[in-house]
Amino acid sequence: MFSSPQLGAGLMALAGLLAPVASYAQQATSNAAATPDWTVTLGAEAQWEPAYPGANFMRLRPFPAFDIEYKNRLFAKEDMLLGVYFVNNANWSAGLALQYDFTERETSDDIRLRGLQNVPATPRAKLFLDYTLSALTISTSAAQDIGGNREGLVVDANATATLPIGKKLYLTAGPGVTWTNATYQQTWFGITPSQSAASGLPVYDAHGGAATGYITLEADYLITKSLTATLEMKFARLYGNSASSPITRRVQQNTDTLALTYTF
Repeated sequence: MFSSPQLGAGLMALAGLLAPVASYAQQATSNAAATPDWTVTLGAEAQWEPAYPGANFMRLRPFPAFDIEYKNRLFAKEDMLLGVYFVNNANWSAGLALQYDFTERETSDDIRLRGLQNVPATPRAKLFLDYTLSALTISTSAAQDIGGNREGLVVDANATATLPIGKKLYLTAGPGVTWTNATYQQTWFGITPSQSAASGLPVYDAHGGAATGYITLEADYLITKSLTATLEMKFARLYGNSASSPITRRVQQNTDTLALTYTF
């Protein structure tokens, strides 16, 4: 049995050991309480992009730029109109989102497209998983057409590294690849016998597989603590059925994006 002086000394020693832990927990709780429920970034961007997948001419498209999060659980950003995080911390980010894929094609875009079908923009259900370790981020996603437009499944995987240049400039670069299934390929790059008869293009049966390889370069400059200017250049090339299709006019499919955003 412990004597009263021994028990008292033991309790004092234990209290001394736990004091830093309690202090840290209290500080962490205080910091968590200080974290706002909402984080909001708004702005505008312009994209100089191919008129449609495989096109040999470009078009300029304006888009709203936004990144909104609520309690580190719900979010809306880029082309993901509404999403929920399963996990979102310093290393892992995973979730499900409603994506709106703005990619579209009208038969009036090119004389070679006459007799083919229009391909509209479409909503997608998107699953994503990102892992970050220091300056390196590895990302993968799968986005399925849920709009009934036969635009199939798009799977993307990429890796990027971010390098700070001074206190205001951040450079990010890395490679990526996109895989699409047969439904996507046939809608965008396939030609049925009836479409061949109407357009004069040969019948082409497109299959799923690796569709695009790309390298992305991005520069983010902090004009102020809240105002950021972003320039992104994506150098992409079509492969496989996408590149071989009679619909494709150019296999090099680059996109340039300029954005200005403000974080509240």
